[in-house]
Amino acid sequence: MIRKYLKDPLTTIAINTTIFILGCVFFGIIVFTAIIVNATTTENPIRTEHLKQHEDDHEKYDKMIELLEEIEEKN
Repeated sequence: MIRKYLKDPLTTIAINTTIFILGCVFFGIIVFTAIIVNATTTENPIRTEHLKQHEDDHEKYDKMIELLEEIEEKN
């Protein structure tokens, strides 16, 4: 089969071209995905501050729940 493949130039060109195009598409998808991921993870100071506020609020709520549980245990 390989000898037949090597003897017929049109088949060789067709197969090599197909492999090349599929490789380019695959590489393009990987690069495009990397660009999109990089663009969405860039630091946005407003978003960072917003997320920090959420984190602070969760800590406050956790502390409030602990204090309420302690009050219940004492009563």
